[in-house]
Amino acid sequence: MSDSSEPMELLYPIYLNVPMMVSFVATMDGGYSLERVWKEAKNLSGEMSGALEGEAGLPAMVSWLAHASLKASGNLDGKLGKSEESQIVFKHTEASLFMRLRHELRCKGRIIALDSCDEEHWQQVIPFTLVEISGEIHRTPISEIAQLSKRLIPIMAQSLPIAKDGTIDTSALSPEQQNLFGSMSIVQAIVADLESSPLSDVVIKSEGQWEKVAVLDLSTEILPLTDQELLHCGRVRVLGKVTRVLAKNDNINLYRRSVLGIAAQSLSALWAQGFTSVPSVNIKLESPIVKYPAVEILPMAIYV
Repeated sequence: MSDSSEPMELLYPIYLNVPMMVSFVATMDGGYSLERVWKEAKNLSGEMSGALEGEAGLPAMVSWLAHASLKASGNLDGKLGKSEESQIVFKHTEASLFMRLRHELRCKGRIIALDSCDEEHWQQVIPFTLVEISGEIHRTPISEIAQLSKRLIPIMAQSLPIAKDGTIDTSALSPEQQNLFGSMSIVQAIVADLESSPLSDVVIKSEGQWEKVAVLDLSTEILPLTDQELLHCGRVRVLGKVTRVLAKNDNINLYRRSVLGIAAQSLSALWAQGFTSVPSVNIKLESPIVKYPAVEILPMAIYV
């Protein structure tokens, strides 16, 4: 990649889609390498003549992969001589490759900064463009309910009658307990939906002069649901590919990851209201409907 006078920004990726990033690096740089080799040759006996023998006679690829220091001996006009070659390998990390890639993309003007986009420039944002947006990550309502339920359902279950085999005795449930037990079962099904999905939605809000929203499609293989708490660390930045730009009459329903759909939305609202009676629990759900101006992004990286 080409150099630039602009200093490279030091970034820490919390989420990094390595296959996407490596594809971009390889395309822009004519291939990529995680290693760079620096060699220094030292001839201890003057110019060498004749064929070398020993380790340096190995194929070059095998030599630098297998040895940190290569040595060879040869015949120097009838006298024994010796040559030494020292080698240092500089290795890239996935994060350092990402920093180089972002630096190059910015220098070439390949990234649209959504933070500075007003309504007039919003028309430049189309599917398949690379964009960057900053703001705070927010859980979707369904994820908020799932997180809270996983903590509180075991506590609620303790108030229900238990049969001899250790399970809940459904025959001994009061009408109120039956309602609670039914709701718990549905919420557990919603949680199972989220945990089995290969994608997880989170929302980032850019609060500039013209507020806008991005729905991020996270891979749960890259960042499992249990690890997504790392995203809630304050203000973050996102770089990724736009997959959808909402028109003024479009919207995204954030309950789409559950097979229960609208039923899950209604239940979540009731479930959240039920938590208001629990001491020290104050829950405020985000709106389940995302409207214009908003985009959907397949993120390459979320970083600070």
